[in-house]
Amino acid sequence: MRASYFPFETKELATINNRELSERFVNLNGTWKFFWTEHYRNLPENFETLQFEDKNWDNLKVPANWEFHGYGTPIYVNHPFEFAVDNPNPPFIENEKQPAGVYRKEIVIPDEWNDKRVFIHLGAVKSAFRLYVNGKYVGLGEDSKLESEFELTEFVKPGKNLIVVEVRRWSDGSYLEAQDFWRISGIQRNVYLYARPSVHFYDLFVKSPLVNNYKDGELTFDIEIWNRENKKNGDYRVEAKLLNGNGYTLYSSSQTAIGLNRKQGKTILRFQEQLPNVHAWSAEKPYLYTLQINLLDPNGDVVESLNQKVGFRTYKVVGNQFLVNGEPVLFRGVNRHESHPETHHVVTEEQMITDLRIMKQLNMNAVRLSHYPNDPRWYELCDKYGLYVIDEANIESHGMYYDPEKTLGNDPEWEHAHMLRIKRMVERDKNHPSIVAWSMGNEAGNGYNFYKAYNWIKGFDPSRPVQYERSTTEWNTDIIVPQYPHPDYLEYYATHNPKRPYIMSEYAHAMGNSMGNFKEYWDVIEKYPSLQGGYIWDWVDQGIYKEINGKQVFGYGGDWGDETTPSDNNFLINGVIMPDRTWNPHAYEVRKVYQEIDFRLNIQEGKLEIFNEHFFKDLSNFNYKVVMLKNGKEVNSAGLESIPLQPRNRTMIDLPFELPKDTLAEYRMKVEASLTHDEGLLTEGTKLAEEEFAITPYVSEKIGLEPETFEITENENTLDVSKGSFTIKFDTSTGRFFDYTYKRDVLIKKGPELSLFRPLVDNDFGAGLNKKIDYLKSPGLQLVDFDHSTAEDGSYKIVTLFDVLKGDAKFTQTINIYADGKVLVDNDFKVLNEESEHNMVLKFGTSLVIPENLDKIEWYGRGPWESYEDRKSSALVDIYRSSVEDQYHPYVRPQESGNKTDVRWVKITDGKNGIRIIATDKLIDFSLLPYKLKDLYPTSEKGQEHSSLLVEDDANHLDIDLQQMGVAGINSWGTLPLEKYRMEFKDYNFSYIISPVQ
Repeated sequence: MRASYFPFETKELATINNRELSERFVNLNGTWKFFWTEHYRNLPENFETLQFEDKNWDNLKVPANWEFHGYGTPIYVNHPFEFAVDNPNPPFIENEKQPAGVYRKEIVIPDEWNDKRVFIHLGAVKSAFRLYVNGKYVGLGEDSKLESEFELTEFVKPGKNLIVVEVRRWSDGSYLEAQDFWRISGIQRNVYLYARPSVHFYDLFVKSPLVNNYKDGELTFDIEIWNRENKKNGDYRVEAKLLNGNGYTLYSSSQTAIGLNRKQGKTILRFQEQLPNVHAWSAEKPYLYTLQINLLDPNGDVVESLNQKVGFRTYKVVGNQFLVNGEPVLFRGVNRHESHPETHHVVTEEQMITDLRIMKQLNMNAVRLSHYPNDPRWYELCDKYGLYVIDEANIESHGMYYDPEKTLGNDPEWEHAHMLRIKRMVERDKNHPSIVAWSMGNEAGNGYNFYKAYNWIKGFDPSRPVQYERSTTEWNTDIIVPQYPHPDYLEYYATHNPKRPYIMSEYAHAMGNSMGNFKEYWDVIEKYPSLQGGYIWDWVDQGIYKEINGKQVFGYGGDWGDETTPSDNNFLINGVIMPDRTWNPHAYEVRKVYQEIDFRLNIQEGKLEIFNEHFFKDLSNFNYKVVMLKNGKEVNSAGLESIPLQPRNRTMIDLPFELPKDTLAEYRMKVEASLTHDEGLLTEGTKLAEEEFAITPYVSEKIGLEPETFEITENENTLDVSKGSFTIKFDTSTGRFFDYTYKRDVLIKKGPELSLFRPLVDNDFGAGLNKKIDYLKSPGLQLVDFDHSTAEDGSYKIVTLFDVLKGDAKFTQTINIYADGKVLVDNDFKVLNEESEHNMVLKFGTSLVIPENLDKIEWYGRGPWESYEDRKSSALVDIYRSSVEDQYHPYVRPQESGNKTDVRWVKITDGKNGIRIIATDKLIDFSLLPYKLKDLYPTSEKGQEHSSLLVEDDANHLDIDLQQMGVAGINSWGTLPLEKYRMEFKDYNFSYIISPVQ
């Protein structure tokens, strides 16, 4: 394996760096003839020969994963080996099905390549393959996430040639490829031919640390040259130039390759130079130099040319901190699989750039390549646009787990396989400045093979730290990189004499409606020097487009194959963003928590403090807007001039207007920071930071509640309360009101009913709440008393008393009806049996049903996206407008969605008429969806449900709650929300006013 680059024939083409323009390049992507069988024993004989007839074979696009094109079954499992879920027996594949595919393609070798060496590049093939050219066996390849290259010079001829690739879905290498993603096969990265002269470059190793207090750059690079001829070629010469970002030459040198004075010889030339006052590379300021290297023949003609981007930087661990260019940066990271709903594990450059752009929009500065080396283009883009990269070897043997007696990481027979994958990764990617650390793999145990690998990496490339999660606190990891610790444990680590940096390799499991307590992680991280961030699990929901009942859905595990197909269902739907790159609501929380500009308000002095949290970049490219809200309405706003605040510095600035002192209204101030000019992939005006401040406390709205004399009509099971154009009816057998009518319009079909349950989110399922508290969806309301009378204030009062949970609690709902149809609803929940087994509820609130034509919403509270008690810092308080159709976020699997917190009032109308709900002494939550609870939570067992298949009800479902339990955000297999965000089984009370709107 050599460093990743393409060798061009001219300096000009190397500068453009587009191999498609080179006459030494032939693209083999596209249509190949393809044959697939469930077992390799059924492959046709002599399929590799020139004489074999393949005209009846199918056509298959390359690159592609064949299972999603109708050849075999896509399988998703997390831990196990899909081919041996029980009793794996490495290295043997003992599954009765051992699928194989054969690719055949006729290609043409240009006549101009007659005097060249010809190579084939197979970017990534899953899982193992044999290569044949013109009927002859060339070689074998494993490691499905790194390229395999073979020289074909002795196998090809000018003109037509035949290339055949036999691919096995599973091989012994599959035991090292049990990552948490789709287990699918095929040729999944680019395939091409390229030609080189007989004297050509081979490897390149660039080292570019910062020296002299990080001011100067020390450039050292070794270039390896091969003489493939049977004559001496010591007169060849290598010339090198280093250009800055403006194209100016900063360094130029040349050397003669005297080491090639040997037939079939090889040599290495070393170039060195110290450059003063260089621009350092960092994710914040990804400054790149260009190293041009040319190979000249004895006549002085260029025979091969390559360009290598160079970033001057220094990465090292000092004590308990990981320093980038001397600074203890915070890694605001995410784990990223190569995944797309349309192209599966094939990822295009356009898709990569989209991902990078969104990462930048979300204030992410780091990415862990989980759990394998990526397409080489990804690293080039990270170099260019600025992301810190954890490059990870294609090693995960999770299905063997971690017992030293069983794990492959401690099995000497597997030493070579581990070492080869790790060495090849490091050799290929060593020149990328964006790579800040090497990861030896993921969830593959620890032991001898990883001890050996650690020592080899440290000897080969001492310029970067090495990390590995399963090393835990052993010596063969430079950084402690745990997975899914509780925020409290971070503080424990940081306060107990930490010896190494602590950077979570995985945290904040973003499955479904998730990522609660994300802010709490960073409250702790920013307190202690040894805590330096982490990598969210994970970037994108790995859903794949599938048509069900004529509708396109995002398919997940279990949506393909029969009941015998192993599956971990939707456990791969853990993304910050959706498969199609739509933001999940928790993406906004990531943007807010990860922002690198902090604002604080000094109300007494009327000054705003700005803290530049960047380590290398000033704030000269940001402008600011300050807005003052009075009861949610903008009453003042102003822009602030750009401030070139230096990294890690604070400044206090005067506000552009005086702060109000009026306590009869609620005043809140918002400030936001946006880009003044385009920056990398981000455009002018992109908002990257914001904050809000309560200037005065919440003031409950004063609603005139006037007494009224109502007409009361009692029937066998109903009580009608009416006055003029207003009527409200009560079902005296259930205690619930219905048909709240104002001026002939039914505005509420079913009145408020006690609700202690929500459609479970994925984290609820993971915590076993589907087993433990499923009963709360029907809490056994038993009407004990229904009383109605004229109240002392002149309203008409209906008091309903219910037994709840078989007498372990009672619920009293008091409804006071006033003039003009205003209704005060008081809800009181009392625990009667404190020794009961109930220990929590999911919410305390009420559920109503309103007509479907009431579909326009305006509210004063947090928004515009959904928010929850443990995930609301990004949802600022304001007045928002929306519609019912936009309230449900279509999580891949249906679940709780659409909640709004800290709501003062909400108005729901058909555009003119409707209702208004007003909080009294306590702020409320609300949600309004066109779905019933049973649509979002059909049973206590997860099925193959999809939001895209939901059918809207003929009514809208309104929940008015005091509070809902947080959605949690540590992991999705047992952890509840932080204790402060849980809802105990205890007494609760809240009230609100319903008022008709005309």
